[in-house]
Amino acid sequence: MKTLKAGWLVFLSAIVFTLLFYKQALGINLLIYEFLVLAWLFNERAIQLKNNLHLLGFSSVVLTVVFTVLHHSTLSFSANFLSFFIFLGSLAAPEIRSIHYALINSFSTLVISQGLFPKEISFKSKRTSRFSFKFRRLRIFLIPIVIILIFISIYSASNPKFGAYFSWFFEQIWSFISTLLDYIEINAFMVLILGIMFGSFFFLRRKNQNAIDRDAAHSDQLFRKKERKKSVFRLLSLVNEYRAAVFLFLSLNALLLFLNIMDISYVWFNFKWEGQYLKDFVHQGTYLLLVSILVSMILVLYFFRKNLNFYQKNSLLKKLSYAWIFQNAILVFSVGIRNWYYIQYYALAYKRIAIVFFLLLCLFALFTVFLKISKVRSAYFMIRTNLNALMIVLVISSAFNWDRIIAQYNFSKSNSSFVHLNYLATLADSALPYLDHPLQKVQKMDQRQMERFSKGSMGSSDESSLSGSFSYYKRVYLDPLEYVNTINYRKEVFKEKWEAKSWLGWNLAEAEAYELVTRN
Repeated sequence: MKTLKAGWLVFLSAIVFTLLFYKQALGINLLIYEFLVLAWLFNERAIQLKNNLHLLGFSSVVLTVVFTVLHHSTLSFSANFLSFFIFLGSLAAPEIRSIHYALINSFSTLVISQGLFPKEISFKSKRTSRFSFKFRRLRIFLIPIVIILIFISIYSASNPKFGAYFSWFFEQIWSFISTLLDYIEINAFMVLILGIMFGSFFFLRRKNQNAIDRDAAHSDQLFRKKERKKSVFRLLSLVNEYRAAVFLFLSLNALLLFLNIMDISYVWFNFKWEGQYLKDFVHQGTYLLLVSILVSMILVLYFFRKNLNFYQKNSLLKKLSYAWIFQNAILVFSVGIRNWYYIQYYALAYKRIAIVFFLLLCLFALFTVFLKISKVRSAYFMIRTNLNALMIVLVISSAFNWDRIIAQYNFSKSNSSFVHLNYLATLADSALPYLDHPLQKVQKMDQRQMERFSKGSMGSSDESSLSGSFSYYKRVYLDPLEYVNTINYRKEVFKEKWEAKSWLGWNLAEAEAYELVTRN
């Protein structure tokens, strides 16, 4: 009997992987490869779409690989890789319900599967078993031989006369290796090895029983732990913990109320932009928000971890906790308004867009904290649902070509927002048609930008101050001619790269960009 199915499936998939990706850019080849893998998994009935984590993972993989072909962005590549990694972890252990345990299972599968491939590729017959036995005996001497060769090299390097006796031997070895390399394309070989690693990961999946057991030990719901004998000391301890929690949340609410009143007054209604750079204005608020929400989650998880949830007189603590959550939500909106001002005066950038998605996740996290208290949920529930939300937001965010959006928006708002030419010149090739503007237009825009930025940054109309600011502006930022030359050079390089691509590296974003660039 022969047991070649799994091993040779891995090897066949590695050959397909090499044909699709060797000397090719990522594009439609990724869609073909993942479609073949998913089709095989469906054929083997490994995918159960009734399983919530399977459904989330499968949807994420399909959507992100489509977005990769549409937008060809680093974000879509990353989201697709992470989605597939989580999805494979859930397939190997369908019992797992949470993403973080699926990740643990994926990591263990990735490591273990690499050692399984050599075993799966061998024949299990009498003849091959005798051969493998002889090979194992020969393998015993392999490591000593390697060590001996290393020491011969060391001694030859330290003593030329000693090395003269072995020079012919090493020349023959090097000649053999050089001849062998002439017949082997090393890059293709490395791609094949990478294909074997991925194939082993996909088709030689294994369960991590520890991850399964730890996931099964958790529940979304908290249950009261009743004691057989009531202890006066335990009751007093619970009451004291309750009092400490009330005092803490009362104090924190008062502090956050004071901060929110100042934010509402200064940020929401009375903010005036006088040319100041808003980076710290936004980032400080973001860091404060992150710390505040993390602290609130830690405190809620600590105080509502056990029987304090079921304490009959805990209504005041719950109300204070709800007030704390609500005030954190106000803080989220304050940071959102700060970010809006940043975008209004300094246009779009990756981090400013990321803050929008971050704030959405913060609001959802606060909602799960509310559910934790009101529905007596567990910490496991909070972790599981927030990781699911993070996955969904990552997929949604990869649905857009942000480089193109940034380029179009920033130039369209050049009359009211600062346009950072250095930053725009680094955007992806798919945005090149929207970065390409005549020199005269860029010069007019830059003149407006320089005057407005200089006056605002110096906070003065004094001529000497402005001249110093102009020199700073010119030293730090690209001038219009440099920018236009950079874009023109990138256009020529992009056209050459695109024309050299095969159909396997095709993607819609760059195809449209190439058509627009060649047309102009």
